[in-house]
Amino acid sequence: MSAIALFIKIPKAALAGLRESAGSGSPYEYLKLNGHEVSDYRWSGYVLVTLLPYLEEKFQIDLMKSEYQDLSTLLTEATDATHFIFTPTHKEAFLNRLDPAQFSEDEMRQYFNEFNATNEQQIGQAMLDGIRCIRESLGQIDEESVVVFVIG
Repeated sequence: MSAIALFIKIPKAALAGLRESAGSGSPYEYLKLNGHEVSDYRWSGYVLVTLLPYLEEKFQIDLMKSEYQDLSTLLTEATDATHFIFTPTHKEAFLNRLDPAQFSEDEMRQYFNEFNATNEQQIGQAMLDGIRCIRESLGQIDEESVVVFVIG
């Protein structure tokens, strides 16, 4: 089983409409019309479910909370896909700390395999690619925009 990961930049001014679209069951259509993808993650989105706690636990990089937490929760509940909203605050705090050269593929593989009780040999590369995508997404944010990160 696999999941996709989407990184969609959207203007902050469109967030009220995104909230309304969650109630009507069409947030992805709304995102498609009002935003655009800013990074392309080619591995299973489930890898990122492990990457996020890894970043928080090992590096104090918490991308799972933001000032739009209520909207993230609403979207997650409305769609059965996990949503996070990356903001200018995330960009300022974490962009420079997410240089892929600062991360060990071997350490990430070990963390993933222990976290998930698996023995995936290529998973370190998948996690490193996740860091690249997150960094690329954060780099696209400005004061008037956010990135809606979806795993589903």
